[in-house]
Amino acid sequence: MKLKHMDYEITCIAPIHIGNGTVYRAYEYLYDDTRHQVVFLNEAKWIVFLAEHGLMDAFAAYVGETAKALGARGNFTGQYIWEWLRGKGVSSDAIRRLALRTAKASPRAIMGKKNHLNDVAVQAALADGRPYIPGSSIKGAMRTAILWRYLCDHPEQARRYWNGMRGLARADRNSRHAQQMQVGRMEQDILHVLQANAKKSSDAVNSVMRGLRVSDAVTEARGTIILQKIDESMQRDRFNHSEKELPLFRECIPAGTKLCFSMTADFSMLAKIGVTSFADIIDALRAYTQDALRWQESAFGKKDAYLFREADAADALLGGGTGFLSKTLVRALAQDERQAREFITHFLDANFRAKDRRTHVYGPAHDHVRLDHVIAPRTLKLAKEGQETWILGLCQIQEFQNAADEVK
Repeated sequence: MKLKHMDYEITCIAPIHIGNGTVYRAYEYLYDDTRHQVVFLNEAKWIVFLAEHGLMDAFAAYVGETAKALGARGNFTGQYIWEWLRGKGVSSDAIRRLALRTAKASPRAIMGKKNHLNDVAVQAALADGRPYIPGSSIKGAMRTAILWRYLCDHPEQARRYWNGMRGLARADRNSRHAQQMQVGRMEQDILHVLQANAKKSSDAVNSVMRGLRVSDAVTEARGTIILQKIDESMQRDRFNHSEKELPLFRECIPAGTKLCFSMTADFSMLAKIGVTSFADIIDALRAYTQDALRWQESAFGKKDAYLFREADAADALLGGGTGFLSKTLVRALAQDERQAREFITHFLDANFRAKDRRTHVYGPAHDHVRLDHVIAPRTLKLAKEGQETWILGLCQIQEFQNAADEVK
């Protein structure tokens, strides 16, 4: 068996958020308003600091009081942790020495329109505080793109899967499990062709994706930014605004950051689904990404042409908050955009439901079937910092070297 190895560089065209599953509340990070920075604490140093300064009990009391204030209605009236420490006689420099890393943030990002602290979804980071992109996130995007390319290259097979999927596109919860099972069978049919375990075709040892290993993407840069979730909609609100600022804040890897990762591949496995080189993988990823962007451009491009000009260089949309179209195979399965839109609207209404405040009956949370007339979903996922605006998650992937190394 001969393995091929190639090193790559990711350039963040736009901010990217890869969550680690942690959300920090008001008493778990500090905001330095003189420098407009969020300070994420080194937990080991923080515990030692509290113990050495005799502040353990006082901090426990502070956490309890702050939690109550955050749970109350109206504006937050408690004390920010930075001010709490300064009130205990701790200098700003001493506080900053407790930082694992810092994130740039405007006062609006932390305080919000209602002048209260907001929770922050934390970016995945190494033990030394450097943000990174897990290899599993990169490989997951490549896996979706490889499946997309296979379906595009095998239209008759795609049509059979589509006919099965369309029958399940109902706006009710009962169709959800059936849809998941259908997608699972389709992916298994395409990818599980190695016959390493003939008795159980669903076994992962049968998947051609065993032939691809992707490392984490790492950077020497430590700085991150805090950004608010912003959706631009095809609809306008009663104030004639198309952008909706949502009360969700994410720590992101900034635009312009470069990260390094590597791929190792056994193309004797991957060739069974038509992948014979690293270029095939990157080309599929770019084609898949650009297909979704072009559909969005057809809906939003007149107003946001400059955003899509920047997106022309993108090979991938990585991370959370990038939207449904960055993760779906419907575009490759559907026969045209009308069919894709109809399926997606029913799928989203079936999977995202909420209780009506007046009737107390559960129904579609966002009324996609009723409202998504041009594109589904009807939103473009944006990131904003100061005067800069991006389509969230855009990145470019380039080789570090001209030829692949051979690993024996």
